[in-house]
Amino acid sequence: MNKNLERIIIIDDIRTDLHLIGKLITSFGYESVLSDSAVSAYEILDDSFDLIIVDALMPEMTGFELVTRIRENKNLSHIPVIMVTSLSGRADRIRAVESGINDYITKPVDKVELKVRVNSMLKMKAAQDEVRTYQAQLVKLVKQKTSDLSKTLFKLQAVLDGINDAMIAIDKNGVITESNFAFQKLTGKSDKTLKNSLVFDFIGEDQVDVFNKLISTDIETELDMEFKNWGNKTFSILVTPMEKANIFMMRDITEKTRVDSQRSRFLSILSHELRTPLNGIVGISELILDNENLDDEIREDVNIILDSGRDLDTIVNEILKFVQINERDETREDKININDTILNVFQMFEDERNKKNIDLSLTLDSDCKNAVISAIPDHITEIVKQIIENSIKFGRNDGYTKIKLSKENDFFIINVSDNGLGIPTEKIPRIYESFYQAEDYTIRKNSGLGLGLTITKKLLEIYNGSIHIKSKVDAGTEVIVMIPSN
Repeated sequence: MNKNLERIIIIDDIRTDLHLIGKLITSFGYESVLSDSAVSAYEILDDSFDLIIVDALMPEMTGFELVTRIRENKNLSHIPVIMVTSLSGRADRIRAVESGINDYITKPVDKVELKVRVNSMLKMKAAQDEVRTYQAQLVKLVKQKTSDLSKTLFKLQAVLDGINDAMIAIDKNGVITESNFAFQKLTGKSDKTLKNSLVFDFIGEDQVDVFNKLISTDIETELDMEFKNWGNKTFSILVTPMEKANIFMMRDITEKTRVDSQRSRFLSILSHELRTPLNGIVGISELILDNENLDDEIREDVNIILDSGRDLDTIVNEILKFVQINERDETREDKININDTILNVFQMFEDERNKKNIDLSLTLDSDCKNAVISAIPDHITEIVKQIIENSIKFGRNDGYTKIKLSKENDFFIINVSDNGLGIPTEKIPRIYESFYQAEDYTIRKNSGLGLGLTITKKLLEIYNGSIHIKSKVDAGTEVIVMIPSN
């Protein structure tokens, strides 16, 4: 089959007429397919044909009956039909039109007339195909726009449902297009005053730079911010990008922040107080083990004490990391290559991944070979360490951990995926909570305080980054970390 030629099927039970018309069609530069039976022709008909030429009177199924079937078939109904017939009466012409025939030629067939009629039908078919293609594109576009509109309305409805939280819509120029009562109460301004005003007129100067980034972002972002001019209140802000404006949902977490601060202070004091006796336990244990004449049973007991002391020291260090995360200190920042950081973390977990025979791999996009940002080195190392450690810790024996570093717009993206145990869907929203663990405490196999992801999220917020987790039980986990490229 030559796809560049129009395909024409000729159907006639009289072989001399069938082959004559077939040769004429071929001489016109078209592909001809011959069939001496309407029944057989219907079985091979599909939308690859551009024209049907059919005799009126045939055994088993007449040309009229065949065309009626074609017009009832939605996959074939658009194909034009020319009837070749010896019938010439008015009743026959009416019957031809009623059955859906586009044109007809009387026998004997005239070569010139046939060529003119065929060319005319093919031009009509080409025009109709263009219209059908346009209609299909239009239907697809309407469905897409309808879907986009439904998603927008769904998100807006979700925002309005959270009426206790302040909500504003801000366009790309920083102009407030919509606000709810909670935001109006927060600012002490009416809807009329807020609408079409710059949001920068109602927030503090120290928030302007961050808001500029949030207004222009096309990625859903969540972070905590303190507003001094609103009575030093702290808000958890969720930014949802829309086509013409970004939606800001602002939840007052001032009291929660105060409680968290008190808890952090308590944990900091507790951790420091634990450090002194721990140093003694670990130090003395090591000194005892240096004695070459030590009894084997005693050595075994002291090793247990030393291991327990080191485990407790690790826990204390994790608590200290948690309570010491405050705000960005640019005086401690340096230029950091994220790729090098990932490679260094690889080496940290060499023993752990070898024990479980986990295949650890790294893929770099071409524009990430020099993925450099300004940050505190320990912070970026801790972020990478936590997400890779979790993947290995909860990975399967003989499994894999795949790490990909890419860049999208103004963000470096670290994607860590595995085929490990996975996290139940209902537990994913809570995994960033302090001391929360997805594993049941009574049956869990992995040690830890449940602070790893809390620390990671807090560190990323310092740099206006974010973390997203997709997971399914027994199907693995995907962690997506986004860090601004400065």
